[in-house]
Amino acid sequence: MVGVFVLLRSSSIACVVLATAVSCAPAEEGEASHPPGPSDTAETGAAETPERLAITAYEGLMDAVVEGSHQGATDHPYLQRYAKGQALELARDMLDGATATGEPVLEPKVVESDPDGSPPTVVIEDCADDSQWVLEGVEPESAEADDFRPHRVTVTSDGSSWKVQELWFGDYGGC
Repeated sequence: MVGVFVLLRSSSIACVVLATAVSCAPAEEGEASHPPGPSDTAETGAAETPERLAITAYEGLMDAVVEGSHQGATDHPYLQRYAKGQALELARDMLDGATATGEPVLEPKVVESDPDGSPPTVVIEDCADDSQWVLEGVEPESAEADDFRPHRVTVTSDGSSWKVQELWFGDYGGC
């Protein structure tokens, strides 16, 4: 289903942990003290290409979601650093307070790039392996083709930073 992400599955149950509408909220004191993932943020720099900056934003967003899931969080202070709009709402919905372990394996690839567009845009596709990102209390299954799920990501720049604007998940086994 478009807009709904199944974080973890077992042979008889599916744990749905995200929908598509969420609002922005400030980070609470005591949460992560530094952004997860790559040490660089998705801020533009002369040495970085738009494509690399877009991938950094996507990976940073997913790292924030994974880190939040490890803490059983309902939000993460760095989601707003890497995402906006629909992607920010979806990422916040993914964090529903459930605790997970492990992390997905990402393999992002740029499929479209329009750095001179208005706004500058990069589209990324990924075939993520979610088999090792497991909800607490749910036994992971062995990695199979069904554990792989397509992601389609649209990243845009406002001139000072690149952020994921749209984030869509396809069906398991769809890539």
